[in-house]
Amino acid sequence: MTSPLKGLALSSALLAAPAMADWKPASLQVMEATKDPRVAAVLKEVDLIDAAIVAGDKEGFVRAFADDAIVNSPFNNVTTKAMAAARYQSGVLTYKYLHRSIEYAGLRRDDEVVLMGEETCEPPAGNMFAGKTVRRRFTDVWRLQGGRWLLSLRQATVFEVK
Repeated sequence: MTSPLKGLALSSALLAAPAMADWKPASLQVMEATKDPRVAAVLKEVDLIDAAIVAGDKEGFVRAFADDAIVNSPFNNVTTKAMAAARYQSGVLTYKYLHRSIEYAGLRRDDEVVLMGEETCEPPAGNMFAGKTVRRRFTDVWRLQGGRWLLSLRQATVFEVK
């Protein structure tokens, strides 16, 4: 389980790494939410998918998605798990770093966890916005399915590129 303090320590420890991913709680509400084992389990999955994104681990990336996942992507279109996997394979969804500031974490139902906040990333050379800092808002819905927490719904909207 990634505690809020571990998430903050992790971000400091990873600053020297060439590719990094981390998250931090943006409020006391998020820190309190991490005490729920379901929210903690989802944040562990977030650690895994984010690490896969910056490491170029397609299998780790795809493994996080429910088979029926739907994503409203930062490219302003709706994609499925298969389409996201193809984009990842082509390098479109890889980043030099990915930082999440989680502003809301909580249960929607017993089998769904919602995360909302902001992401900051830098796409590598050859990608749209390469070398620039991209900021976007996100909403993720993770669903417990077959004993695993899987990303079921995602909305990501770019609001700044510098």
